[in-house]
Amino acid sequence: MAKLSMECKKMMVEEISSRLNDSDTMIVTSYKGLSAQNLNELRRELRGVSGEYLVVKDSMLKRALTNEPSKKIVELVKGEAGIAVDRKGDAAYILKVLVKFAKDHKVLQIRGGIVNGDSVSSDDIKQLAALPSREVLLARLANVLNAPIQGLAGALNAIICKVVYVLNAVKDKKGQGTSDKGQGQVEEKAEEKKEEVQLENKEETQPEKKEESGPENKEASNG
Repeated sequence: MAKLSMECKKMMVEEISSRLNDSDTMIVTSYKGLSAQNLNELRRELRGVSGEYLVVKDSMLKRALTNEPSKKIVELVKGEAGIAVDRKGDAAYILKVLVKFAKDHKVLQIRGGIVNGDSVSSDDIKQLAALPSREVLLARLANVLNAPIQGLAGALNAIICKVVYVLNAVKDKKGQGTSDKGQGQVEEKAEEKKEEVQLENKEETQPEKKEESGPENKEASNG
């Protein structure tokens, strides 16, 4: 019977160890004074954010916390301890749940833990819980990175519009210049034609000059 009991405890320790070592975010709390109803409520809230709340005897819990980074919290396990474990990969969610729940239920005490493999105190956890979640931070970062792109797109669009305007203006000006040049050539040819006609009319209307009498004609006349 004693051997069977030892085997059961060993299997339980292995199960607890596997569940804890799958996460690098674990928060140790003291749940002494919480009713079973409040404890179940805390579990539901943590499950809602992909978390888990384990309540195990401290002796078994210490035996399960043997690997890095979980063994960093062994010294926090004293008396009636419960561990909140993150399964989502974003500690902000379970931290917010724990801090809010501890605020509403004063008997729940947050002792400390590890977040993303780093040891944190209860004060650190409260400060971290006040930060936005990873999704919110990524969305803000995307907006920050997207803002210059939108500004650049607007600037490029304005430049393109100006280029198109200038090209159209040049095209219109060239067309007008060609028209004016053609009109000038027509007017010049018309003026030349007019001068030719006037010159011909002048030659036709001019009287013929009489031949001047030379010495020979004069002698013939006298003879």
